[in-house]
Amino acid sequence: MAAVRAADVDAVRLLLDEGCNPRLGDGRTLPLHVAARHGPLELVELLIARGALVWQRDGRGRTALHAARKGNAPERDAIVALLDRDAIADPAFGAAVAAIHGGDVRELERLLDSEPRLLRERNAGPDVYRRATRPDYFRDPKLVWYVANNPETTARMAPNVVEIAGVMLARGVDRDDLETTLGLVASSSSAREQGHQRALIRVLLDAGARATRETILVAAAHRELDALRAFLDFGSAMDAPIAAAFGDTAALARLVSDANADDVREAFGLAVINRHVEAARIALDAGADVDAFLPVHAHGTALHHAAGVDDVPMLTLLLARGARSDLRDTLWDGTALDWASFAGHDEARTILDRA
Repeated sequence: MAAVRAADVDAVRLLLDEGCNPRLGDGRTLPLHVAARHGPLELVELLIARGALVWQRDGRGRTALHAARKGNAPERDAIVALLDRDAIADPAFGAAVAAIHGGDVRELERLLDSEPRLLRERNAGPDVYRRATRPDYFRDPKLVWYVANNPETTARMAPNVVEIAGVMLARGVDRDDLETTLGLVASSSSAREQGHQRALIRVLLDAGARATRETILVAAAHRELDALRAFLDFGSAMDAPIAAAFGDTAALARLVSDANADDVREAFGLAVINRHVEAARIALDAGADVDAFLPVHAHGTALHHAAGVDDVPMLTLLLARGARSDLRDTLWDGTALDWASFAGHDEARTILDRA
């Protein structure tokens, strides 16, 4: 933090090389927020490239973009542009996104017919995000991705968003883009809450998207069980991870006996994430590693997750099965006790403090 405040880029680089975590601050603010407020741009880029998270909030709930806008850096405008992930440089692409959010079928058709490139090209952000060490699920998005509203880029999805999706699908969308969009829809709480998730899944499957293992895992790990039900209704097979996500212990006990090691590991992780203690017990009995990092949200173990959501019954099971309380996550460098303390979960903290 001292090196960042001094705007000493070489020192920051050296400290990062020695293992400093760019996502940890001093309790009040974070390295990226300081760099965003005061600069230079090179320092902001270095922190992002080495794993700082632009969506992370400081002790007052503010993002680095907010800090940049309030800041006094000589390169303020460039820093704001770098941190504004919602910005769209291409006016035609921006107009098409506005038509998607506004449900304007005619305008979207006009734009796509006059500029077919819009379905092939990306809203390409700054190059530093392509060099970043942390994955970014909405990096350089394609136009069709926006129908999922994941991340949330509009408060209200268009009531006719399925028709809007159909406008793009009718003009041809690559298989990879279909499946990326399906994954975004399946993990979109906005699409579910506004009543569009199931219909969007159906139209994407009809257009040729496949419900891949990764798509199903991501939906289950975000507790989007309505999406899982849709996949089952539309032809996906019940397996051990899906049964664990639902907490269907009868199905899980039947399926886990023939499951491979990956299925058992994923079933355990999804049982923990969805807070199904008996399903987690079945997966552990089948050989799941109690200390394995989760298959999705893979920066923490089951014990981290249970501590973070104050799942005391799960904590009790995991500790009884020998879960290590000294393991540190790979994002915040914290133990499960640190997670419980940060979240203010007193009962979980007391249990872990005694472990």
